[in-house]
Amino acid sequence: MPDLNTFKLEGTKLVPLNRFNLEPSKPSTAFTAATLKKENEFRVIEHPIIHSIDIKPILVFPIIESYFPLIEGDNAITENDSFKDYFKNEITLFFPQIEIEPNNGTVFYYENVPDKSGNKGGLLGKVTLKYSIKNKTLQANQKSITLNLREAVLNLKVNRDFIKINGIVNTATQEIQFDLIDEAVKIAFLNLVSNLNDLKCNIDLFFDFKGYSKIKRNFLFARDISILRSQDVIKKDFTSPKTVLQPKATLISSPLMVRSDLGIKVAPKVAISEIQRENSIKADVQEEYVKSTFLLKINKTVSYPIGADLASSLYKTIGGGFVNIPFNLNEDFSQFKQIFVTGFNFSKLSIYKSMVQPNTFLLISKIYSLSKDLNTMKPCISTIFHAYEEGAGTAEEISKISFQFAIGPNLSDFDLAKLKIALLQNNFIDGDAADYFDKVQFLYPNDISADYEVSGNYFLQQSDITTDGKHFLFNLSTENLSEASIMINALNNTITQYANINFKYKEIKDSSIIELNIEQTIGEILETLIDNAAKKIQINNQSISNCKLNSILLVYNQNATYLNSVFFKNYPQLISNDTKLLDFSAIDPSASSELKNVYFDFENIENISSEFSQIVSQSTAYNRYIQVQIKSQTAATSRITIDLTVQETGSKFSIERLKSEFSTPILFNFIIKNTTNNNTLISYKVNYFDKNDNLTATKNEVFDFSKASIITINKK
Repeated sequence: MPDLNTFKLEGTKLVPLNRFNLEPSKPSTAFTAATLKKENEFRVIEHPIIHSIDIKPILVFPIIESYFPLIEGDNAITENDSFKDYFKNEITLFFPQIEIEPNNGTVFYYENVPDKSGNKGGLLGKVTLKYSIKNKTLQANQKSITLNLREAVLNLKVNRDFIKINGIVNTATQEIQFDLIDEAVKIAFLNLVSNLNDLKCNIDLFFDFKGYSKIKRNFLFARDISILRSQDVIKKDFTSPKTVLQPKATLISSPLMVRSDLGIKVAPKVAISEIQRENSIKADVQEEYVKSTFLLKINKTVSYPIGADLASSLYKTIGGGFVNIPFNLNEDFSQFKQIFVTGFNFSKLSIYKSMVQPNTFLLISKIYSLSKDLNTMKPCISTIFHAYEEGAGTAEEISKISFQFAIGPNLSDFDLAKLKIALLQNNFIDGDAADYFDKVQFLYPNDISADYEVSGNYFLQQSDITTDGKHFLFNLSTENLSEASIMINALNNTITQYANINFKYKEIKDSSIIELNIEQTIGEILETLIDNAAKKIQINNQSISNCKLNSILLVYNQNATYLNSVFFKNYPQLISNDTKLLDFSAIDPSASSELKNVYFDFENIENISSEFSQIVSQSTAYNRYIQVQIKSQTAATSRITIDLTVQETGSKFSIERLKSEFSTPILFNFIIKNTTNNNTLISYKVNYFDKNDNLTATKNEVFDFSKASIITINKK
């Protein structure tokens, strides 16, 4: 993948090559000590392509007396590191000291749990710890960095392997609890009392803290040989402030800084300086500072001898402390067991119940789709031209085209809420079910570091793939212009790209399907505010597209639930940024207790193809857009295929439309080499078929894209 610190200049903004603002990752699996998570500085300019950072000025003087470390370099952050304060360079900042101890005299507790017949049904237990943050002895010019515990993970050792248990953190009381079930109870006990270092368990503590980091401006630039000669065009396209709202389907608009004069050969460094001066960019300001959230990972060994005094024992049952070893350890166990829940078909979701942690379920969605950016509700996808030139211009200047996008499991908050209810109804909840809505925890393949492989799609299986929480980040770069055009055409015309993603983890083998379609994105788009005093629910459509509501699920205190699928049957669609108020009584006439949460089943009504005419005008010297329109056909014509060949590059494309799709235009994209004498002809062949797929007519035509931008397919 490209360097995370690589940016291109888009007007007065720095555009990162691969970063989307997805929901937070889980520190237990996705974060490392060097991982950096930035605050909400990211935003997508327009639907769906360019992703940028809006550079904001940093205040010279802090408003309040706070200390923020300046993080420099790419080394892992450790608890023994020190930093200079961002605002006051004379102050050195240190991390405080972290200590771990048993909570209220108990480190381990367990009970035998009977089954429905009153026989031995298994074990339930917990490990309880208390943490403290203590400042070190510091001098006058030294200060402590403020830390906040975000997550704790207990690493149990077993047979040269380990099991991760996510903890419940209470930052108010500084307590951590790890819930265990069956074999994990035995393993945890053996780890805690063992005298062997290889069998002692340990705990990972993930603290977050605020700091400033430096980003550099790495300029990408190209020289245009013949087409973009006008300085007026350059000023309009690349530096003038936008006064007209851009269409939400703008695709690859002005991706490069361009110079047109090729009279003198100059070094790249000199050329970059000239571009900076032309566009009023200060040449001496090559760096910007961004306030970010960093993670500090601290690992502590957790080991306590069992002792001989019952009264002071750290190991307890319902009857008090114990000093014996009550378990025979069974190392041959399955960490997850597949379960089947009524109402959730295997074609939509695979569910695996953890055999070591109560009320924890591994979910493998059978469909992975394009995710939305958290801030903008727009698809996480970007297409970037890479153009660079050493010295004088060359005949061909586009060296590479990159596609970056993020996919995630196609499971909404509404789906997950319904699943919790189904788990209770099917008797899969462990222990007291009173607070099951809060106790149930869902994991995804990335959370358990499952192996994965993408197959079945030539484009996608060539991608570099990284994980971010439950999402997969794809980076596909190609120097083949035909390949790039095929991908862009699929995105433009909402043609789904399919692939298989196969998961493997110990005893688990499962697979899902990737459906990459820019009009079928996943992500929560409704902002909900509950006013129990006024008995109203305020909803706001944060998406740029219309939203159709289907059902509402209400969750009250004591986890009472109510599902209403009738109220929205004739309810109007919510347009972008539309806000509505819903009365409790209209949705649930019997509502009496306090409403705790609300979940909506909705459809995001996206329509990008309707704005094709606005995109055609975005053609550049390298990237061309042609609109294909099919005129009204005879009643006998049921299907049309169009085979196009770009004569300059030899690139071939095939398009098919059924009768119901004739009225929808096709946005055809192709990329040409930047040469002084371009062949501007496209040859295309149109085949007409009847309802029985018999070929009824064929036409061969030639189109000059330098003279027009619309190819019209007439009646046969």
